[in-house]
Amino acid sequence: MRNTEDGRTLNTRVYDTLRGHIIGGMLLPGQRLKVANLAAEHQVSPNVVREALNRLAGERLVEVQPQFGFAVRELSADDLNDLVDMRVMIESEALRRSIARGDVAWQSEVLAAHHRLSRAPLTVPGAPDALNPDWRSRHDEFNFAMLKACGSRRLFQMVRQLAEAAELYHRALLPQTGKQRPLEAEHAELLAAILDGDAKRAIAVLTAHLEATRDVMLPLLLAPPAPAPRQTAPKRRQAVVQRTAKAAPKTQKAAPKKPLSLRGRAIKRVS
Repeated sequence: MRNTEDGRTLNTRVYDTLRGHIIGGMLLPGQRLKVANLAAEHQVSPNVVREALNRLAGERLVEVQPQFGFAVRELSADDLNDLVDMRVMIESEALRRSIARGDVAWQSEVLAAHHRLSRAPLTVPGAPDALNPDWRSRHDEFNFAMLKACGSRRLFQMVRQLAEAAELYHRALLPQTGKQRPLEAEHAELLAAILDGDAKRAIAVLTAHLEATRDVMLPLLLAPPAPAPRQTAPKRRQAVVQRTAKAAPKTQKAAPKKPLSLRGRAIKRVS
């Protein structure tokens, strides 16, 4: 039997694994998360999986669907609007505090993180529809580096949680929309404002960057689903004929009428 410390370690491992799979794209938005299957996959009890999924639901990475259980959170226009509004509010305050508190060492760290980000392509070479994991990790590194000098662990924790929720949208939509946006120029402009110690300009650039990225993603979330392909007329007629043929009762062929005979001579039947 596992002791308490082992149990806590096990719960954390399952939680961290599922969380990483959601943020990393191995579990997709809307995908059902069956407790029994996950318990068997990770070789743990269903209670351990439920605890991990409930924690992820508290972080809004997982949602609980009545009568269906758990699923990875769906992407939606309403959620994206709410998410960006919260990011603007929280990250603006964190950036203002970081610029006020940051020293030369902090500026150097932000500069180095931006340099690494600028060297990573947005999408995977040869796969333009896939977000480059190196770009994603370096983008997070730059974002967290410029905000972590805010001086508040709770504030920085909210920054991280909101940024991780945004990863679901970035992974799904940035490969399609990123080329429409001057991301490198905006990152460079933000860096310049930070190095100049201009909090007001840095917050304005950050806000415009977040909102413009949201605005190019929204049309993809608001677009109606593609209609199902319609059958062509010949195929529809063929399907109707086949259904009719299956439904029609089979009739027996009438036996051929035998000529009547009278004293060995055939006579014609009179109808």
